Amino acid sequence: MNKVFGAGYPTTEEGWFDFPNDADYRSELFPQNVNEHSAKANVYLIQAIIEFVSEAEDTIADIMAGSGTIMVGALMGRKVICIEISQKYCKMMLDALVYLEQYHNTISDQITIINQPCQVVLPLPGIDHIIFSPPYAQILKSKGTDKLTMEKTSYDMVEYHQGALNVGQLNEFLYNQKMEEVYKLCYESLPAGGTMTVIIKDHIRDNQRVYLSKWVVDCCTPIGFELLGWYKQKSLGSVYTRIYRSQGRATVDDEDVIILRKRVSEAP
Repeated sequence: MNKVFGAGYPTTEEGWFDFPNDADYRSELFPQNVNEHSAKANVYLIQAIIEFVSEAEDTIADIMAGSGTIMVGALMGRKVICIEISQKYCKMMLDALVYLEQYHNTISDQITIINQPCQVVLPLPGIDHIIFSPPYAQILKSKGTDKLTMEKTSYDMVEYHQGALNVGQLNEFLYNQKMEEVYKLCYESLPAGGTMTVIIKDHIRDNQRVYLSKWVVDCCTPIGFELLGWYKQKSLGSVYTRIYRSQGRATVDDEDVIILRKRVSEAP
């Protein structure tokens, strides 16, 4: 592969990509209700990944699609599959699909939305590349008053708690087991040379960094993936990050973009 990831985008002193704020760009592409999703991927980042791993006419899939940012791939000449456990967020993606048709009136032919847990759908033949951000063990919140900030939270994730196959409601031990199964299903869905990109952020426990990114690589390598690229982007942070930093506590200020490729079997 002769492509360069993130070509043209600035980087920080640490070498992390500093993708532009995508708020204005999002407002052009997606309706307001979609942009209110609390865990949106940066559109510029998603486009950079799509450009790096795929070619026109390839099929890309987000197996935990959330607000459906991956649908921008259809505007880039790719076929797109969105798999999402939440009925509420699948409805949002359908709204987004209507909105995107203003740019291309046949774009609905390029996008498939599946309202099922990915464990039920996968393995799914015909996928060339998978791009997704997995949930984190037991950190989803419903609306309420945050005990740390004493402010109303903006989370609206009640839907996710109702899914028996939602890995985000499991403790860390079970989460790791179930996510390993998900990665195996991804592997079985891809052709040799196909890629899986995982966007994930480490977290802090007891003032120490927990390297979730390294766990992904260590988990996926024995399955049959090889590391194609490991990049970092500057994290915008949150109210929690700012509070912790002001208290002198450790924070995670970067997010990992891990690109894995299904190994091509060597000839005997």
